[in-house]
Amino acid sequence: MNSEHYPRVIQEWCAATGMQAWGAHDDMHVEIGDTLIGLIHGSEQEPDALQVYIDLGHLELPELHRSLLEQNVMPETIDHGCFGLHPITSSIVYRTSLMLTADTNGATLPQELNALIQTVRARLEQSLMN
Repeated sequence: MNSEHYPRVIQEWCAATGMQAWGAHDDMHVEIGDTLIGLIHGSEQEPDALQVYIDLGHLELPELHRSLLEQNVMPETIDHGCFGLHPITSSIVYRTSLMLTADTNGATLPQELNALIQTVRARLEQSLMN
């Protein structure tokens, strides 16, 4: 099954940002602001899924794991993402999936992801203060 929207979204993103286009099946790491984002194309079963991994850095706090797990069960999250620890770097990562449609605008996607980064950082900070 081929992706309808993913290649178009990549082209729009790159045209808007001046980046070099990457292959539709290549994993891509980009920086939005000061945050590293991993973009991974969905599987053959979900060709228009975009897996998004937001690297939130390292924290060493006694209740960190508990806070992350508690955040993962919050029903109010619009994107249904979850927090975790990167298996190699041990960085806190927020993982979500976006379904790309005909309405997805690759030119504005970096700004939308930046808004998500800010929301996720605020959620993490709030959970660590409780």
